Amino acid sequence: MDFTLSGESKMMVKAARDFAEREIEPIIPRIEEEDALPDDILQKFAKARMLGMMIPKEYGGIGSTALNVILVLEELAKPGSAAAFLVAFCNSVAETVYQWGSGDIRKRFVPPLCDGSSYPAVAFTEPGTGSDPTAIATTATPDEDYYILNGTKRFISHGHRKGYGVFYANDETGRITAFVVDKSSEGYTCSKPWALMGLAGQGLVDVFLKDVKVPKENILGEKGKGFHILLRWIAGERIQQMAFMVGMGQECLNESLKFAKERMVRGRPVTAMQGFQWMLAEMHASIEACRWWTYRVASKQDEGDDIQVDSAALKLFVVPTIQEVARKALQIHGSYGYCKDYKIERLYRTIAHAGVTAGSTEIQKTLVGSALGRS
Repeated sequence: MDFTLSGESKMMVKAARDFAEREIEPIIPRIEEEDALPDDILQKFAKARMLGMMIPKEYGGIGSTALNVILVLEELAKPGSAAAFLVAFCNSVAETVYQWGSGDIRKRFVPPLCDGSSYPAVAFTEPGTGSDPTAIATTATPDEDYYILNGTKRFISHGHRKGYGVFYANDETGRITAFVVDKSSEGYTCSKPWALMGLAGQGLVDVFLKDVKVPKENILGEKGKGFHILLRWIAGERIQQMAFMVGMGQECLNESLKFAKERMVRGRPVTAMQGFQWMLAEMHASIEACRWWTYRVASKQDEGDDIQVDSAALKLFVVPTIQEVARKALQIHGSYGYCKDYKIERLYRTIAHAGVTAGSTEIQKTLVGSALGRS
């Protein structure tokens, strides 16, 4: 398949690269210290036309493709900051609401996700369930023109910031229904953000729903069929997460090359030593394989193909591959790589997240293996 980038795609890549260098890299020390993203970062992403990328222009988007989203996220990921995840989240939630929302829901909730006035959220994980969405315990009880939501959601990105989220709950039939919830609703409260190993500013909170009233017209898709919406969103999230991994893996190689060229041993840079050359070559080959597979699955999404299994297989390959790239980068840096003065330290911590979030590596094995068994 031809992955020669169009002129439009090349422009988007350059714009994202410039944005990452100009707007994200300089504020990383502040983000790491405060464990929070600056309040104005979402508006900056909106002005750069990086939100609502797959949304039609009539709803405030730019009508682009899944592949272009991946290309942008790959560049934004290189600083190793949670800021890039916010862009992915806005795009994936906007796409979900647009794809399954009624005309009224689209008009009310999609534009704010494109113009930077609303922080998105997706809430299905709970204290008693992680990778098994069928174990959701949050309830949705009908009450005249509303549903009353009760339950606790865990690890909800930006659940404490103003805006809207897609929340999953068991309705009165015992099936899962998706609701668009206003985070300013009465009875909606949050914990303080969880402290994470990496991804400072990701803003993962527990959300407590106590008799939260949600209008029935805020049901996303069909009543009782939220599980299908959730699975589709997770599949798209996996592809976006792998774009992050590719971008950060490339930056591991960039930082390693920079260090190895400057590090002198007996009058020669370590790039002149065969052992280091082999490590760099292996890193490059691994990143390229991950990159093209990620592009391929994103292209299949644009073609309208089912990406459930493809995205799971992609993650199954990319996560350990890029984590090994990061390990080699740390080894090339030696003791310096363990110092916070060097970027590789942050990249190493950030890359560690992918094996246990958005579905563990083991869960991907189960998804792919069971699908192969049914074929």
